Amino acid sequence: MSDIKDYLKYFRILEIKPDVPFSEVRSSYLHLRELYSSRGSALSSMMETLAEDKQVEIVEQLKEAYDRLKEYYALESKQKTSVTRETVSNQRIPEFEVFSGEALRLIREVLKIELEEVALATGIPHRHLQNIEKEAYDQLPPLGYIKAFVRKYAEFLFLDPAKVTDDYLKRYANRHKRKNRFSF
Repeated sequence: MSDIKDYLKYFRILEIKPDVPFSEVRSSYLHLRELYSSRGSALSSMMETLAEDKQVEIVEQLKEAYDRLKEYYALESKQKTSVTRETVSNQRIPEFEVFSGEALRLIREVLKIELEEVALATGIPHRHLQNIEKEAYDQLPPLGYIKAFVRKYAEFLFLDPAKVTDDYLKRYANRHKRKNRFSF
């Protein structure tokens, strides 16, 4: 695994400190990319003095920095996960008879894990994790994906994946039954 020193230049390119959460890396990248690739910005007069090929080069550097830091945070998250497995038993994780999206959120927060870390480590898109926790079923992908995502999320939190997935899908099914009963 690479040392943070190998990534310092990418933090500098994105004009951020190395200790920021990944959400700030993404925000900085999006902001700078918009700044350097936009002709209609308030800085357009300054941008006119910058040759178009130089702008393209800067945008490419920003993209490379973002991609490399995304890699770095994913590796860090996986390494942190192995430490989390050992420390889960030391945490006072709330016990649930039935697992719901809210239960998953509470457990994640007790473990002090950011949703972005879960997304990076599992490959589950951030928006789907949010919708799983909110039980925003109508905003989730098809059932097969939901099952796989909930299972992966449960594994990440060191919960019984079969129990969590079963509980979550029962809640999903009950919601659909109620919703279909009242729709015309």
